[in-house]
Amino acid sequence: MATAVDARPSVPEDAAPSSRRLEALATLLSCVGLLVQVLGYYWGWQGDEATAIGLWYVGFVLIVVPFAWLLLAPARTGHQRLGSALAFGLVMYASWFLTDPVLSTRFDENLHVTTLVDLVEDAQFFQLNTMLPVSPHYPGLEFATAGVHWLTGLPLIACQVLVVLTARSVFILALFLLASRIGRSTQVGAATVLLYAGSAQFYFFNSQFSYQTVAIAMLMAALYLVVRGFDSEKERPWKELVAAQVCLGGLAITHHLTSWLMLVLLWVLAFFFWRGQEERRFRLTLITAEIGTVVVLAWTAVIAPLLISYLRPIFDVASSELLTVIDGSQPERQIGSSGGTPQPSWELAVMFGSILLWCLLLVPAAWQAWRKGSVGPTKARYVPLAIAVAYPALQLARFAPSAAEVADRASTFVTMAMALVVGAWLAPRLRRFGLLVVPALLLLVMGGTLLGSGPDWQRVPGPYLAGAEQRSIDSDTVAVAQWVGTYVPPGSRIAADSTFNRLLPNFAPVTTITQPAGYDSMTPLFIAHSVDQTVLRLVLQNDVDFIVVDTRMVGQTVRSGCFFEASCGYGPDAMTIKADQVTKFEDQDGFDLVVDGPVRVYDVRPLRGAHQTYVHNDPPGIPGSWTPYQVVAVSVLLLIGLVLRGRLLDPRRFRARDVWRPAVTLPAAMVLGVLGVLAGFNPLAGVIAAAVVLYALVSLTEQPAPLGRGRLTTWAWGVPTTLVVVAAVALAVWSAYHGLLDHTALPPPALGRDG
Repeated sequence: MATAVDARPSVPEDAAPSSRRLEALATLLSCVGLLVQVLGYYWGWQGDEATAIGLWYVGFVLIVVPFAWLLLAPARTGHQRLGSALAFGLVMYASWFLTDPVLSTRFDENLHVTTLVDLVEDAQFFQLNTMLPVSPHYPGLEFATAGVHWLTGLPLIACQVLVVLTARSVFILALFLLASRIGRSTQVGAATVLLYAGSAQFYFFNSQFSYQTVAIAMLMAALYLVVRGFDSEKERPWKELVAAQVCLGGLAITHHLTSWLMLVLLWVLAFFFWRGQEERRFRLTLITAEIGTVVVLAWTAVIAPLLISYLRPIFDVASSELLTVIDGSQPERQIGSSGGTPQPSWELAVMFGSILLWCLLLVPAAWQAWRKGSVGPTKARYVPLAIAVAYPALQLARFAPSAAEVADRASTFVTMAMALVVGAWLAPRLRRFGLLVVPALLLLVMGGTLLGSGPDWQRVPGPYLAGAEQRSIDSDTVAVAQWVGTYVPPGSRIAADSTFNRLLPNFAPVTTITQPAGYDSMTPLFIAHSVDQTVLRLVLQNDVDFIVVDTRMVGQTVRSGCFFEASCGYGPDAMTIKADQVTKFEDQDGFDLVVDGPVRVYDVRPLRGAHQTYVHNDPPGIPGSWTPYQVVAVSVLLLIGLVLRGRLLDPRRFRARDVWRPAVTLPAAMVLGVLGVLAGFNPLAGVIAAAVVLYALVSLTEQPAPLGRGRLTTWAWGVPTTLVVVAAVALAVWSAYHGLLDHTALPPPALGRDG
């Protein structure tokens, strides 16, 4: 019997069909763990960070352990393992997302939300993003999200979630199938997914609304489609190769480094296939690499100067810091900490235990792969092997702050290869290790999560913390951002700290003053102890309109990143803020206080003789807009589609040959995003486009015969699971709403207003 999930039709199922009760039980237990974490998030929003952290760890164990046991159980079918792998990945995403499900507050997310809001609100390509100028020129993530928004009318935050969920599902699906193909067992696929969850990026960074989240999904999908083309009975497997190129095209406009790494991987694989005289694999890989190279180089050439200016400082600083680590001149740094914040000894033990266990597993797994015993006899096996053995070197880089960031990003790709190599070795030996397997996997997953997510305050919501990533955004911060969106004229230039630099453009069409946008650094303005000539020069030369000052920084030391743009190189005055640094603008001529409170806003236009005009827009609420009637109309269309072709969505129908369909979903959404820009994101045009898409899908498919309703006991498990999930989501949304958005609107400026 042909397996439903293996790429080679000749490989049999790993087990006979069995009850899905175990899958239902594991999912229910993990959702209970999710609810436990959300209860912690509720207490975190109430100010009890200790309880929040404790419940986060309890819930994390409840999420990981049931799936670790289930995915590696011997008597499961390929379909069951694949479904469990997807459920595990999505519950892990929910664990991260429900810390704040109403607003994007992470640093990278804010930067991409700015690009997205500008794209949707102005319906124009390549607008300036002052915090991340390269983002509008790699708009794949934003195109896909804008496409969903244009087609559905949903709020942008909902569209962001749908795009990330799709990306994560495609990534896990392709990773599972690729590992199952190489290891010739879906148990290898399950082990690989579990092991990859031990990546420092899986829980935290790969869950964010960030371009790498979509990029790695496109990378893995393209790679699997090429491998599937190897096994096709057709001489020219056009369907797989075209779908792979579609994914590579989407990758090319989504993330620079990932697209380049994918090209290098394809060319290296082609070389090893050529050396191994594997003519068909060499030819198909070469064709894919050649076309992909043309597309990537064409896109890169257009924006090369911008890319060079963006990437050069990152690698220059990272390389210099890595050299200081090697020669011993680098100051001591806490692994897994941020801003000198020490972590509990037991957490350090878990992190180092995870690293040590990876290294111990890598030794026999790498040897087995080298000896042609686990990942196949092809010479191309040296490629994942070489990538995997780079893991120990990445841990050395963690001792240098900037190099650690590069190492964290690289760990995504290294852990993919390492999970494959170790998973192919481990799966046939599960019985030998017995009861040690689940605790070991828990150690790997928790250790990797702790390494990638920083100190405890990064993982849970809580009271305001200065210089602390998302914890620096609270209701007072959001209130000021909404005030700017309501009253400040479009295009106004604002000097602010790093938190407001990334948040204000989410709510208002203003320009935050940064060096990447061509302005001077505002750090000297903020760290000065008085209004001196340097401060006045910066205001006048950069045409500053407003200055935002957060008085809550007084006496605080930065915990993550820098208080101000690149201010970490400005010495102690930029690391710990003193009272006179934030009060120096008081009662100064030309510095008119227009917002008073924990965060103060000064109108400095009088310094250069500009008119002090204001506007009065509708309060922005959350970033972006939505169209209720369009949501209703598209919901009706969706219901019609489910009636006409709903049986196609039965997961029991999935076969590996169908993987191209989910793989091209995100690139298709990117195309819709481009069309949405050209149509000005007109809601009526979006409804028409949704109807056309539905008509095309119905015309190109047929309603299949029913497969049956399944066992009643299996369906019954869905009731408590659904109730638990609904309770978790509802509590998380309620808590985050009251923590961020339930506040009194700030009063309008006392000065003149227009409009």
